[in-house]
Amino acid sequence: MTTPYKVSKYIISQPLDEHSMLVYSTLTSSLVLLENDLYTTYFENASFEDESLCRQLEEMGFLADAQQPSQLSQLLDIRKSVVETDGITSITIAPTMECNARCYYCFERGARRGTMSLETADALVDFLDKNCLSRELYIAWFGGEPLLATDVIDHIVDGLLDRDIYVESTITTNGILTNEKLLQKFKKWNVSRVQISLDGIGDAYGRIKRFENIEGDPFELIVGIISMLLDSGMSVHIRLNYKSTDESEVKEAFDYFHRRYGSHENLYLYGAPLDLPEIKGYSEFDREEGDIFHNVLRMSLDHGYENDELNYRDGVNISEDYNVALGELMLSPFPASCLMADRWRFVVDDQGILYKCQKHLGKPKYSCGDVFGGLKENAYFKYYATSELHDESCADCPIFPICQGGCNANRLLYGDKFACPPSKTIMKKLVMDYYRLLSDDHRDGEDMAIEMPLEGGQNEDYL
Repeated sequence: MTTPYKVSKYIISQPLDEHSMLVYSTLTSSLVLLENDLYTTYFENASFEDESLCRQLEEMGFLADAQQPSQLSQLLDIRKSVVETDGITSITIAPTMECNARCYYCFERGARRGTMSLETADALVDFLDKNCLSRELYIAWFGGEPLLATDVIDHIVDGLLDRDIYVESTITTNGILTNEKLLQKFKKWNVSRVQISLDGIGDAYGRIKRFENIEGDPFELIVGIISMLLDSGMSVHIRLNYKSTDESEVKEAFDYFHRRYGSHENLYLYGAPLDLPEIKGYSEFDREEGDIFHNVLRMSLDHGYENDELNYRDGVNISEDYNVALGELMLSPFPASCLMADRWRFVVDDQGILYKCQKHLGKPKYSCGDVFGGLKENAYFKYYATSELHDESCADCPIFPICQGGCNANRLLYGDKFACPPSKTIMKKLVMDYYRLLSDDHRDGEDMAIEMPLEGGQNEDYL
């Protein structure tokens, strides 16, 4: 008797040509190329007569055993494992909410300003000492502008090292204060990566940043600083901010930095749309913004830039199985809507207040405790630290294994439609991009991950 199967909800189908169909599983990241008649038989007509072929498609996630626990329940179990962890291993710290730039788009507009006192820093160290059970801690220094508070960072790092807690860190900064002296501090803080956000090039950069107390041409200064960081061997991520409705400025900036640095081994260059819901904002119905997002995404891919953020080979964050191509194309399945689903992952502001997302920094109404009194499992904490969905309709979405319900912060701040990832409108294009990348690897002599099930259940490499 043939096993009762059903077609997975979590697939993206894209015609390759008039004879064949690409099918991608967002659950397993498997990609198959099927002749049209096979695709019609199994995926449209749900005719499952060939047991051997069905088993292969089930193993790759395209079919599911109708009598076994559903793929949705498996995803729920994965999300539960992310929520229920044991102690703090990663934290985002804003040692100051002050900033020397005045960007018009800053999501922290309206947030309270201030710099962390040493007393609060000591309470933070105590809080981490109590809750970092592994004695290994990954810190993302954030702000405000964190380099306005290097004495506070020193104090926190010294305190953690005195408690025998190993520290590895990254810094998100506008970068303009970086100098040779700070490079020495980066070594002490065990900084593995510096992310610098840029807005345009030349005079446009200065007009948007509107730096305070900076002498000279801001753009020339920041370019020199980037060069210094790269020459020092530091991993540098340059985030090129852009309006989601206009790709012209980000393309100009991308071309400039690529001409200047090429595909430098320590550089990751990428574009990122700003959160500006009053302009338009991404939604599942906006094809124009999706196409622009795709064009900007390809700027990184086509020039060989690879994001090493999830691909550390030593240190606290180890991920040996990270697939660069899938990561770049936003096709990788993910265990939760974001890592803040982890009940022990927090963002801390200058007053020691705990939050579940950096978008809430300096806005105490979104807090879930502080480093003095500890965690409060209130409504905002539970909004993030949950395996349950805020929108049940997400469970039937083909990209659910990738976004796991979307961005909780955007849903909370802007509304449901802003929770969806910007890649949602271009998934078919991304699947085609992935196929072409794999095809190029195959022609270059590397193993190819695409298989084509044929009549009789045999598998052959295609191409």
